[in-house]
Amino acid sequence: MEIDYEKIGSKEELISLIGRLCAEDTSNWENVSTVSFLEAMAAWLESSGNLYKNLKLDTDSEVASWQIFADAIQAATIYE
Repeated sequence: MEIDYEKIGSKEELISLIGRLCAEDTSNWENVSTVSFLEAMAAWLESSGNLYKNLKLDTDSEVASWQIFADAIQAATIYE
């Protein structure tokens, strides 16, 4: 499964994204328990620099942003 990462530029957009994820059918998610979701999010954050570099995105994974948090939440639904 692949994620089409939604572009997020504000706290309000992030809140809206989280609301939509909460409304999703989680049977398609790899990580449905809180622990597995958080573990996947942490693992994704560890490797996110490589993702942004490989996709040639102008995103510094070392600088906190609404976008990186949104990407991590979206990735945690499927990241193994």
